[in-house]
Amino acid sequence: MNFNEYCSSEIDRYPEYVTQKEMCAILGICKSTAYSIQKKGMIPFEYVSTSEGRRQRIKITDILLYQYEKMCFDEIENEYIEGLRRYYQKQLHDFPQLLLVPDVMRFTGYSKSAVNNWILRNELKPLSYKNKRLQSFHRGKGTLITKDSFLNFLTSPYYRSITRKSAVHKEQAKQYEQLFGTFMSKRGAVNV
Repeated sequence: MNFNEYCSSEIDRYPEYVTQKEMCAILGICKSTAYSIQKKGMIPFEYVSTSEGRRQRIKITDILLYQYEKMCFDEIENEYIEGLRRYYQKQLHDFPQLLLVPDVMRFTGYSKSAVNNWILRNELKPLSYKNKRLQSFHRGKGTLITKDSFLNFLTSPYYRSITRKSAVHKEQAKQYEQLFGTFMSKRGAVNV
């Protein structure tokens, strides 16, 4: 389901603008989580003066967009993940089809031990034959990983949900979020 379908099915249930308290009820979050989300700029808002005092006014489409993105984040196949895969494919264009651990380290910004842990936990699937990892033909070069397997790993919920991201990972995530936001706004998703 794309955002426009999701939004059109949900938008009639709510007024155009809601308060922070109503936003908490819609998203099923507490007030402190709402403050955190808004402080990070994930859901824009403005203050308005009412007879009851100063209140936040939040556009319902911004809340639905946030909810849609959270929902997409946990899925394996959707337009967000397809776009993310295309983004990483462009980034990996100059890399060979068979990657080594140092290639993965350079691309992600994580240490050798982190990459080896991903392989041991079977999050990043190495090239293997009869359940044995294939090593590079050059002595000491290490485990081989196909570019397709690496792309699957990069778009997996595991990689996207790493809490202590490397500087490179943070920058890539930030760039893609900007690209996806631009894509969504061009489609008119934010101005529904």
